[in-house]
Amino acid sequence: MAGRRTRVATVVVLVAAVVVIAANIGLALGRHHGSDAPSTASAGRSSAHRTHHTGGSGADTTTKLAASAHADSAAVASATTPATDPRNPSSWTRTGAAARRTPVPILMYHLVAAAPAGTAYPGLWVPPTLLREQVAALRKAGFVGVTLGEAWDAWHGDGRLPAHPVVLSFDDGDISQALGAGPVLKAAGWPGVLNLATGHLGPGGLPMWGARRLIEQGWEIDSHTIDHLDVTTLDATALRHQLVGSKARIKHQLGVDARFFCYPAGRNDATAQAAVKAAGYVAATTVEPGIATSSDAPFTLPRIRVEPTTTPTELVAMVQGKAAAPAGAGE
Repeated sequence: MAGRRTRVATVVVLVAAVVVIAANIGLALGRHHGSDAPSTASAGRSSAHRTHHTGGSGADTTTKLAASAHADSAAVASATTPATDPRNPSSWTRTGAAARRTPVPILMYHLVAAAPAGTAYPGLWVPPTLLREQVAALRKAGFVGVTLGEAWDAWHGDGRLPAHPVVLSFDDGDISQALGAGPVLKAAGWPGVLNLATGHLGPGGLPMWGARRLIEQGWEIDSHTIDHLDVTTLDATALRHQLVGSKARIKHQLGVDARFFCYPAGRNDATAQAAVKAAGYVAATTVEPGIATSSDAPFTLPRIRVEPTTTPTELVAMVQGKAAAPAGAGE
């Protein structure tokens, strides 16, 4: 009897040990697989700027946005087959004087997800499915996505450009840009340009994993200040903090140099332009409508605003200069 009890006790101990080991393995695998996915904490940061965009509770809206972006991203991935990468800079035909004469449309996007009901600024939201259709139409028309840095180096150095370049820029820093825009541009073989307000980097905005993923996919990271403030309202000390501080944070946190600046809401004046130059940026973009060229004033480059009502056909006409870009305040 004593021997039987001993054997039973031994079996119980062994079973308990197996359960504990299995639980630990499960936790370890969960941590590993979750390291490159959005955590629930990423929906927790609320800011005045995010509430301003969405017209609701920052935390609640960001949670809904993350879920919506996940769903839209999955739909885009299932509907998009990997494209042959058209980006082969060594084959780009525009060099020297020809490159300097090449106009470069700079598109302006914000949130890449379906707008929630009741949002205060629905014009800032472009669903990933529409972005995919717009990119497909641009590619069919012969356009190739480039970064602002590539355009600048061709305009003012010895860089090359394709015959029909286009820059896709995304303002602020939001999880939808990693989950919605990232897969679309990756499928096309194109980079994007993220104009990052560094205060949006982290939970509730663009998680670090999202920013790093975009960089791995070839995106350029530029500055949009720290706190998305109207730079024309700041004194010299505060202005320098927003300009120099955001550039330093991008370098420290993401390991890249922000060469270009984007004015929040497009607000700028001569003082702000001089401060941007003094902070070490080589050029800056606005919300003024138009197609950028090498002859434009470098610190007031125009862009083309893209809205959820912008059809692919309309967008192609705008980048070709056959239709006027929409006017309107930026955010």
